[in-house]
Amino acid sequence: MDEIQKKILSALSHTNKPLMIKNIAEISGINRHTVARKLDTLEILGRVRKIEIGCAKKYMLVETVPVSSLIDISNDLIIILNEKWEVQYMNKSALIFFHQSDKTVIGKRIDFLHLEIFSSPEFIQGLKEFSFQKVKKMELEIHKNELSHWYEITIMNISIRPGSLFIAVIASNITETVVTRSKIMENEAMYRSLFEYAPIPINEVDFSQIKQYFDELKKIGLEDIRFYLDQYPDELIKCCNLVKVRHINIKSKNDYLITGGDYYNVMKYLTPLFTKETMNNLKELFVSLYEGLDYFYFPSSVITSNGKFRYFSNYVSDASPNNDLSRIYISYLDVTEQKTLQLQLLQNNKDLIGVTEEVIAHDAEIKIQIDDLKNQHDDAQNRTILYTQLLDATHIPVIIFDSSMIITWASTEMARLMGYSDNDLYGKNIRILFPDTNGFKQFYQFIVHNESTGKYGEFSILHQSGISLPVLWLHVENITLSDGKKTYATIVQKINS
Repeated sequence: MDEIQKKILSALSHTNKPLMIKNIAEISGINRHTVARKLDTLEILGRVRKIEIGCAKKYMLVETVPVSSLIDISNDLIIILNEKWEVQYMNKSALIFFHQSDKTVIGKRIDFLHLEIFSSPEFIQGLKEFSFQKVKKMELEIHKNELSHWYEITIMNISIRPGSLFIAVIASNITETVVTRSKIMENEAMYRSLFEYAPIPINEVDFSQIKQYFDELKKIGLEDIRFYLDQYPDELIKCCNLVKVRHINIKSKNDYLITGGDYYNVMKYLTPLFTKETMNNLKELFVSLYEGLDYFYFPSSVITSNGKFRYFSNYVSDASPNNDLSRIYISYLDVTEQKTLQLQLLQNNKDLIGVTEEVIAHDAEIKIQIDDLKNQHDDAQNRTILYTQLLDATHIPVIIFDSSMIITWASTEMARLMGYSDNDLYGKNIRILFPDTNGFKQFYQFIVHNESTGKYGEFSILHQSGISLPVLWLHVENITLSDGKKTYATIVQKINS
């Protein structure tokens, strides 16, 4: 506040009655034109109130806390302009940020002050396009101290008194939000690539309509959903038709010859092909979801058009952000060959007890794996990267390392393949995975200089026990992060001899 404004306020403080402009000018010793102009500013700041009696205009002090005092508390940069873009008020945060004072800015056009943020062509254009009927928002980037800073600019009209229009400009620092948003997009790109190029079919499925249906059943007091579905088989079909497939990876599209968005209602077409066993297993899946489980495994079988059976092992993981079952991940492992071999052994082997024990042991192993994956999934809920959960749940050997060849993350299946425990590989040089220097050099050339994704390279790796294992390396993605560093993500597939 300048000295003239202080003198005007002092003149008004000598009386409780409203004063005319000429009276204020006489008391303060300031000419009437200057008093009138300064009174407009003081009214905007909420320090004085104008009272109109006929054609006469009188002014008095405002006894309540002025709006300007509240605005000055804000960390946002706030400027009030008149219709001519002349600065009527600038809060303390803005004055400090721009190294200005009231004397240097009040009454000056905003586009003539050469202030950071507000001197940019984008802001000036936005001010030109501003309509008093609508609020205008924009994001601007400025460079200060060799760093990028982002601000959200809000332009809106305010009415100080009837018939007057002023423009409020608010600049909020959103640099942290923008940086966070950029990192999220980088992570999304990395893990989306791993999802797309995974060597097994993976579907992102929406069960939210089933969740709504379940909530309706719970409202009427239904507790035993299994008994309900057994008594009303058509309701099981209804549940299947409520499943909507949001996205499928490349392996799914190629295996099931699905193109475009045909996959959205794929369950409607697949349900008639399911066997009785598969329908029972789907029922158990719905029961698990009804009871609140977030991880489930079930086998399935499909009868193809030529009458042959295809067998699958299905892993279901709930990654819905709002517990609404809108984002369920299902991975499919085609185990037809293994299942066919088991059936042949059961038919031809007279030692049925031994075969049964083997099957039971196999089922027990699967259950142990399911329990391990459940523990991994629970731990991954505290992480920020969604697809890490998915990769551990689908038994995919994945390893991620930086340009220095230091391992930054490895899936549980990758650690198991190498004979290590979880997190044992973190921070290690990927050189430990190779039996000799020549093998590592060939791998390095494949990873660093192969810019096309999706290509395979065969390189032997060294098990912790000292055994050399032949594997295929899928060069998935080379990603350059915001700090310029490169990260390499690969998928490993064991080659059975």
